[in-house]
This record gives sequence, structure tokens and C-alpha cells, in this order.
Amino acid sequence: MNYIDQWNALSSRIKGLVQAGTLHAQYLRVNSGDTYSSAKRLREQSKDILNELTFLQTGFSKYLPPAALAAIEKFRNTIGPLILDEARTPDAAQHQVWAFLIAVTAFDAELSFLLSDTQESIRTRSERAFHHLQRSIVADDEFRRKWQNAFNKGEVSCEKLGAVHLLLHGIWAFKVNAAGERTDLVFQEPAELENVQRYVSGLVLTEWKKAATESDANQCFQEARSQAKRYSQGALRGTELTAYRYAVVVSKHQVEIPTDIKEGDVVYRHFNIAVEPRVPSRS
Repeated sequence: MNYIDQWNALSSRIKGLVQAGTLHAQYLRVNSGDTYSSAKRLREQSKDILNELTFLQTGFSKYLPPAALAAIEKFRNTIGPLILDEARTPDAAQHQVWAFLIAVTAFDAELSFLLSDTQESIRTRSERAFHHLQRSIVADDEFRRKWQNAFNKGEVSCEKLGAVHLLLHGIWAFKVNAAGERTDLVFQEPAELENVQRYVSGLVLTEWKKAATESDANQCFQEARSQAKRYSQGALRGTELTAYRYAVVVSKHQVEIPTDIKEGDVVYRHFNIAVEPRVPSRS
């Protein structure tokens, strides 16, 4: 389950709890007594939601957008004490629960908005496509032979196949020419984007390199990043992934992958596609 799925499930639980709190408040208008300790159960459920938020924050800290992480941290620090601190009287406890439910309703809307960012959706789709590509090479003999043939033909054949695979995931991948302009990976000519945006979820800058030997891989990653830095065209608002660029090295066997490199507002991510992947040893 990714963080979007995790949040959607938690958001549904928040809405259900808020609805229960509303019913509780309506009941108290008729009967001020709380014979069956409904407020206590609402408080327990509120604590569970706070715990789930903590799990979301810590479990997906590497993947959640910074604004979302900041919003969760702020909510936990400012609203969390309403539920974690035990009230001295039943009336005070009840007011704490209601205050929490009001605050968590606003927070639900805020975080849902932050996680609806199209940039995150494009990034997730792109990286899913790369992982799907590598796993397909492992699992599908025909697919693996196709990539091995492309590897033998050279870098251009690899990037063409890669672009077609990413398109299956709704991602239109492009590279950069010497002038810093977008280039179509399949047709190897300046990109014509008039119709592309009608059928894709996002555009992503990728630079593909072939590493003839494992020792060449690090240099290939460097070259891919250098070429990606040439990019000088203005981003297409809402459609293009602007915060990430991908350096992809195709090799015979798996190679060591560099960590992310951030320069300014851009993060350079690295992927390795091995056309003859070694099976992990089992101890």
C-alpha cells in the first residue's frame, strides 16, 4: 500500500468518526446524559487516528511531499494534545473531543489537497514504470530477449524501448538535445507536443545511457545528469514533472546506483535497467 492508499483509507475513517461525533452532539441536544460512554469511545477512536497519522508520517517520510509532512507535524503538535491529555471533568473531555473532530475535519481537507498534487502523481507513475520494466525483464523471457537485442544494438534502441514502456503507464519520456530542447525518444527528432498532452498523464525528462561494462556505470550516470542539465525550455504547467529528472543506465548486469542528487529545485534520480539480471543469492 502506498501513501496515497494509506491516506485515503485514513481519510475515510476520519469522515466516519466526524459523522459519529455529529450524531453524538445531536443526541445530547435531546438527552444531556451519556449513559453508554459515547464520548469515551469517540476519544479512543480519535487517539487511533492520531496514531495512524504518526505511522503515515514516519512510514512514508522519504516519499511524502514536504508540505504534507509539515502539515502532519503541525497537526500532531497543536491538536494532538487535545486527545492525549486527559481532561479533569467529563464536560471538559467532551469539549476536547469535539474540538479535535472540528480540527481533524479541516486537516482532512488540507492534506487531501496537498496529496492531490499532480507532480506527485506523475513521479509515482514514472517510478512504477521503471520498476515494472526491470521486473518484466526478469519474469518474461520474450521481453528479456527484446531488451538484450536492444542492448546489443546500442543506446538509442534502449531509450526507444524505454520510452514505449513508460507510455504504457501514461508517461511521455523525452530527452534533451545539445540546444537544451525536448527531443522525442522514439523518433529522435524535436518533440511535437501539441497532441501529446491529450493522451498522457505527464511528461518526464529522462536521459538513457548504455554501460558496456559495470565499471562504466558511474561515468554513464554522470553523463546522463550532465545532459539533463542542458534542459532550458520552460516547463509545461500541470503536465510536466519539474522537480525530478531521471538518469537511466542500461547494463548487462545490475550496477551500483548513486543516491539522489539535488541541485536547486531539481532532484536527479537514478535507475538501472539490467538486461541480464543476476538472481539474488539466497542464504
